[in-house]
Amino acid sequence: MLSIQSDSPGDAAKKQAVRVKEDSFAVVDKYQDLVYRTALTVTGSQWDAEDIMQEVFLKYFQSHPVFQNEAHEKSWLMKVTVNAGKNLMRTGWYKKRAEIDWDRLIAKEETAETDRSADVLRAVLSLPERYRIAVYLYYYEELSIREIADVTGSTEAAVSQQLSRARNKLRKKLGGADI
Repeated sequence: MLSIQSDSPGDAAKKQAVRVKEDSFAVVDKYQDLVYRTALTVTGSQWDAEDIMQEVFLKYFQSHPVFQNEAHEKSWLMKVTVNAGKNLMRTGWYKKRAEIDWDRLIAKEETAETDRSADVLRAVLSLPERYRIAVYLYYYEELSIREIADVTGSTEAAVSQQLSRARNKLRKKLGGADI
């Protein structure tokens, strides 16, 4: 006897849910390091960075954004991450916290990096927020000035100026070495 199996509406919905879940895991796997590093650069706290990372991916899954391409998706995630970090830093709770111990944070990373890289990282992390974010996005994430302007909500001229001033500050901190 021949039996014809057809997908019921419930089966189709289950298959769609599985496909969406698999896509969700792929997005998290692909961008979790980027989002975490960006949040860490903005906040200076691994715990805050983890919270922001969860918040960013929650927004991603709740809003179901549609992107033109992969670069647009990456830019959206970075912009949401930077904004979430800035929002956290504006809260009264955050402002009353103790100062960030950058040396302790960097010490965890020094085992994999050279002393010079650790010195540069320490100098970058000691910059004021607007310079630190611009330098991180430009040198570590290799975004263009236009992309940084889009992510931070600044103008291209402002980003160029922030990078220039950050380079000057880093030269002074690092003893005149080329940046």
